Amino acid sequence: MVRSKGGQMRLTFPRTPVEEYEAGLAITRERFDRHPAVRALFHEPIEPGTMEAFLISFAIAGVRMTEPVEGWIRRAGHRCGEVGLERLASALEGHAHQESGHQLLMLADARLLVERWNQARKPELNLDVLLALPPTPGVVAYRRLHEDLIAGPSPYGQLAIEYEIEMLSVNYGPRLIERCTGLLGDGILEGLSFLRDHVALDAGHTNFNRSQLSRLLDEHPDFLSSLVAAGSEALDAYATFLDDCLGLLRSFVS
Repeated sequence: MVRSKGGQMRLTFPRTPVEEYEAGLAITRERFDRHPAVRALFHEPIEPGTMEAFLISFAIAGVRMTEPVEGWIRRAGHRCGEVGLERLASALEGHAHQESGHQLLMLADARLLVERWNQARKPELNLDVLLALPPTPGVVAYRRLHEDLIAGPSPYGQLAIEYEIEMLSVNYGPRLIERCTGLLGDGILEGLSFLRDHVALDAGHTNFNRSQLSRLLDEHPDFLSSLVAAGSEALDAYATFLDDCLGLLRSFVS
């Protein structure tokens, strides 16, 4: 019980473990929203050519970002089973197949977006050359985070990564699609299959992840700090990835 500003007493209740998790991510989520790349994409004026170059880079770099996802979830589930978290292991195994082949959506988008660019803009882009570029810093950080968690003592951190990244699709995906169509016309939707797919599916995935997170923290409240750390690192790595995508083809639209 605490005293309100008017001097009256009101009842307060302790946070649930999952509410403690949400509170622990609040600062990182705010930092993500203020990140320069996020501000450029959602809050500031942006040229159509810059947005189109971003979408190409997002798809190109995204192939390497998404290709290992199914395997990460399966391996994290296996490791959770090894440390005695059988129920979470089963849930992750069931979720893994839903992530199968998402890199193929990225690849299809990259092909369509490069073709669209080459029909209207200069210089001409070569899809094979772009796909052969080394992984960007954000991709490297994101992949290292997964591998370190799976190999380490807290493989259940995969759940926090999935929760935070799939929630980005829910919170930012529709706004990005709307901005793209406003700048580039409805024809751009053909090259946004990955985004459209995740906007449609990730609300359900996010609810699933939150229920699993809530159950895990109810049973193991001592996991809180590791889960908060994993979720925070995932958002920071994704912010770097968005930086990469804005910069990868910058010389072509300058």
